[in-house]
Amino acid sequence: MKTLVTIILVLVFAVIIFQDFKYRAIHAITIIGIGIVATILNYLEPTLTFFDMLQSISFLIITSIAFMIYQTIKQKTFQNPIDQSIGLGDLLFFIVITPLFQVHQYILFFIVGLLISAGLFMISKSILKEQTIPLAGYLSFLLIICFGLKILNIVNPFFIEF
Repeated sequence: MKTLVTIILVLVFAVIIFQDFKYRAIHAITIIGIGIVATILNYLEPTLTFFDMLQSISFLIITSIAFMIYQTIKQKTFQNPIDQSIGLGDLLFFIVITPLFQVHQYILFFIVGLLISAGLFMISKSILKEQTIPLAGYLSFLLIICFGLKILNIVNPFFIEF
């Protein structure tokens, strides 16, 4: 059962990659789908408590507030970073993947994922016409690789819990 749920989660990540690269947006159904499937995966083999997920979400909230303050100081006017610097779908994506990680691994995935996404964007900037970063798409691709490596028992990057 756990393998089937994991495959479904990987397929939803693949849909996000397609949507984010093609439309630079992800549909709410895919976000809800990831949240449901990740929660089911955690339910099948409970490794995280609700408090663990709240810690990860608290980290995301603190980071978002700090980014908003930084943007406001930089622009010298109040800046809402959603849809100007980061998309709402990207932010929601970070929330719904919290059942997959302990808080320390979540923070590590967050930082490494942002760095890899920025690097991939810099590499592909000359090829792609868009000037926005498909963050959820890049992170979904990274998660598919991580899940594949874990399933094949090669390595468990970020110590994904399932």
